[in-house]
Amino acid sequence: MLYIVIAALGVVVARQFSWFGVFAISTILAVALGIEGALHDRTLVKVLHRDWEVIVTFQSAYFAHIVWDVYGPRLMARIGR
Repeated sequence: MLYIVIAALGVVVARQFSWFGVFAISTILAVALGIEGALHDRTLVKVLHRDWEVIVTFQSAYFAHIVWDVYGPRLMARIGR
């Protein structure tokens, strides 16, 4: 469920922010997950693994949305023929 929320957040951010905004938001998410992991006494490796997964999910959703904005209309026009 966490990854679905993060992916949705990536799509929303793609509409509003530039790459710098994406970097800032993904850094905030990573720090928040690090703090959450520290509070629950997880090992550093587990926390970094979760951070990496969330950042990749977030930035992949952002990138996919940008690609869809660029190539989506052409693809849909070809499919509709």
